[in-house]
Amino acid sequence: MNPLIRGLFNKFRESEELATLADSDAFELFAAKLALGDDLLSQVSLTDLLLDSGNIGVDICAIEINGQLVWDVDDVRDVCNATKKIEVVAHFIQAKQSASISSGDILSFGDTVRRFLANHQDLESYPRFQDLARAMGLIFADYATSLKGPPSVVLTMATTAPRASTRDPIVVNRAETARSHIQDLGYIDKVDVKIWGADDLHEAWVRKNHANEVEIQLEKQVNLPRMPGVDQAILGVVSVAELLKLIRAEDGTLDERVFYDNVRGFKGADNRVNRQIMDTLASDERSLLPVLNNGVTVVASTYSPKPGDTVAVSGYQIVNGCQTSHCLYLSLGELGEHLESVFVPLRLVVTADDDIATRIIRATNSQTEVGENDLVALTKFQKRLEDFYRLDTHDVKLIYERRSGQFFDKDVTKTRIVTISDQMRAVSALFLDNPHTAARYTGMLYDEVGDSIFREDHKLLPYLVSAFAAYRLENAFRTGLDPSLKPARYHILTARKYLILGKRASPLNAKSAEAESERILESLKAPDQVAAFQSAADEVMRTAGGAIPSRDRLKRQQFTQDLIANILSMDVQA
Repeated sequence: MNPLIRGLFNKFRESEELATLADSDAFELFAAKLALGDDLLSQVSLTDLLLDSGNIGVDICAIEINGQLVWDVDDVRDVCNATKKIEVVAHFIQAKQSASISSGDILSFGDTVRRFLANHQDLESYPRFQDLARAMGLIFADYATSLKGPPSVVLTMATTAPRASTRDPIVVNRAETARSHIQDLGYIDKVDVKIWGADDLHEAWVRKNHANEVEIQLEKQVNLPRMPGVDQAILGVVSVAELLKLIRAEDGTLDERVFYDNVRGFKGADNRVNRQIMDTLASDERSLLPVLNNGVTVVASTYSPKPGDTVAVSGYQIVNGCQTSHCLYLSLGELGEHLESVFVPLRLVVTADDDIATRIIRATNSQTEVGENDLVALTKFQKRLEDFYRLDTHDVKLIYERRSGQFFDKDVTKTRIVTISDQMRAVSALFLDNPHTAARYTGMLYDEVGDSIFREDHKLLPYLVSAFAAYRLENAFRTGLDPSLKPARYHILTARKYLILGKRASPLNAKSAEAESERILESLKAPDQVAAFQSAADEVMRTAGGAIPSRDRLKRQQFTQDLIANILSMDVQA
């Protein structure tokens, strides 16, 4: 393997704690980490992306609907029933450590994807892949009228080959053949086939891991007076051409990383307000944009002035103006020669103080309708929870990510980062007896348990312990626990709690909840966690009649009630 890629790969394995995973599987996840957006990766434990053992032609498959990953038909229904319009992208990855590229592998890759999209009935030997194929089939069968357009498909073949090999005419021809065969299905929109070599892997790594930095020219700028915690604050306007430097990646695509701290994602071109913005940009009134639009707020960690009106900013986020930015990007065709003459209001705040940044995010979003679940990261409880993790008085070495992406350029062990979604799922399963809802997508999960978590009177230790339990379970899967049990992970957490306590947990605001958390933590720190979690998994399978329960059954509250009753009755009998 290319020594540079080997070094990056080894660093990746260390940061993701994948030392015990097979080299081939770890490389597949390395490719997935570089090929998939962080907004998708944040929704899943990385090892969950691995398909069935022996799966031929495709190593990783991820289906997103409106930016939300789905894994089976129930997930599709959950996401699609909650919205009127859907956009679908299917990602497929094949990863090989080889320094050469096989034309046959490219064609096999393309053929497998084509059969998947055609919902061929020859995937029974690969149940996880089959679940994904059925999920894709349901989108067409039940939600075709909700599609904004046909699904898009992205194929990435990752190798360690030199650049000359990826540009070989035969390789390029085979990639085009695979692309055209999929396009010929007639119901797929854009098909993108990427053949990556060592140079492409390195470039993708740089894009993922280097802090964003750009120079832009501000027009009519005004420096605001000094403020506590703020290094620099500037009001001004920028041309669309200059704003694009902030929001586009090197390849010209929209850089979603810069919107991590924005509390809302893009609401779509059909959104009423966004439609008005785009209509204005397409009309002769586009020059009125500075007085018709609130503009963009940028929070950066560093800033330096350059000659003229140019400033250099790095480590920046667009914390307000996600809708405007996306509309401008989508309107590039209509703007044409007007990129330099249409201006956007811009507020630039330079601060290294997280509290100041948080206050800016809340303030800039308070003038528009934002769901309380979007602002959960900004509550006092979340800040206290983040500080509690940081103190680490219980020596669990986890890191709480209160604001999305705040550790993307930090040298931390990625598997030890706990996102708000991770926290919601873990505490729901371990303390609230809701494992059947823990696997739901974040929006639905918050609807189910939002009133029961993150309350100001809650004790902090149960949150930390629940996240540690989920972390220890994930490690158990990597070191001996059968990965086929992963769909039941949240029920395993619930079962483990009952096996330790022998009873229902106390309310999260009760003092006794801390004592119970200490008992669970002591058990989680004991050696041989594989055996301990296997005992919990055995109870899940015993409740299901001796086999791993189906995903459909796991989503039913009745199964959770049966599981708890079985464990408690076992204790009584004992």
